[in-house]
Amino acid sequence: MSEFDLIDALLADEAPLPSWVSMGPGDDAAVLTLPPDSEWVLSTDTLVEGRHFLPDTPPDLLAYRALAVNLSDLAAMGATPSGFLVALVAPELDVAWCRRFSAGLRAASGSSGARLVGGNLARGPLAVTVTVTGTVPRGCALLRSGARVGDAIYVSGSIGGALAARRLLDTDAASRSGLSTLSLEGVEEGLRPYLLPAARVALGQRLRGIASACIDVSDGLLADLGHLCNRSGVAAQIWLESLPVAEVDPLEAVVAGDDYELLFTVPAGRSIDSAGSDLGLTHIGQIEPGAGVRLLAADGSEVAVARRGWSHF
Repeated sequence: MSEFDLIDALLADEAPLPSWVSMGPGDDAAVLTLPPDSEWVLSTDTLVEGRHFLPDTPPDLLAYRALAVNLSDLAAMGATPSGFLVALVAPELDVAWCRRFSAGLRAASGSSGARLVGGNLARGPLAVTVTVTGTVPRGCALLRSGARVGDAIYVSGSIGGALAARRLLDTDAASRSGLSTLSLEGVEEGLRPYLLPAARVALGQRLRGIASACIDVSDGLLADLGHLCNRSGVAAQIWLESLPVAEVDPLEAVVAGDDYELLFTVPAGRSIDSAGSDLGLTHIGQIEPGAGVRLLAADGSEVAVARRGWSHF
C-alpha cells in the first residue's frame, strides 16, 4: 500500500475546507488567510509511544490526545484555532488504522474550528507531532508575562484527574488489557482525563481582557505557575486547601501534570463573571513580590514538596 493511499484514508471523511484555507492537503505546503487585524498563534508538540502515551493505545484515542494537548496551548493564549498539521511516524500503517486516527482528529477538533490542512507520514517508532495554528485580535494574546503583585490566581476545573486515570491503567489489569479494545465512545469517565483530555479553548477566548497572564497545566500546577512567575518577574502563594483536586492526594495533584486546565491570574477588582462558571473557576492563590511559588497550609505554614512537576530531561 502506498503512502498516498494512506493519506487518502486520512482525508476520506474530511468536510470541504473553509474559505480561510487557500490551499490545504495535497500541495507542498498549506496556505492560510489571516483575518484582518489579527495575529497568528502557533504551537507544536510531539507525543512518543511509551513516554507520552501507552503502548496499545487505539489510533482514535491517540489522535484525540495528540490534537487536544496542542489545542490546549492555543487555549492558554486565548486563541481561536484554525488549521493543524500532523506528522505521523509508525512502524506499519493500514487504511483501517488511518481511518480511525482521522476520526480521532475530527472528534478532538470538535467545535473549536480547527481543520487538518496538511502533514507527513514516515516509517519508524510510533510518534505523533501536531502543529496547530490559531488567531487572536492584534495585541490580545494571553501571555505568561503579565502577572502583577496583588493579582488573584485561578484554575479551571480540577487537577489530578489524569494522574488518577493513569494509575488505574497502570494498576488495574483489566483496564490495561482492555485499552486496545477501547474506542472514542467506550472510554469510561475515570479514564477520560488522561486518554481524552479536554482543551479549554472557549474559556481561553473568554479570558481575553480578563486574565493578566495564563498558562495551561501540562507539566504540573506548581511547575507551570513557576514558569508564569518567572516570565512575569513575580512570586506566588498557593493555598493547599483551596485546590480543586480529583481523587488523588493534593500534594501529588500539584506536581502531576497532564491536566490541561487553564491556570491564570486576574488583577485585583476585576470580575471574572464574563468568563463563565461552567468549568468551576477556583481562586487558589495570590501573586506576591519576590520569586518562586510557595504552597501554604491552612495555618499559613509552607508545605514542602519533593519535586515541582514534569521534566523531559
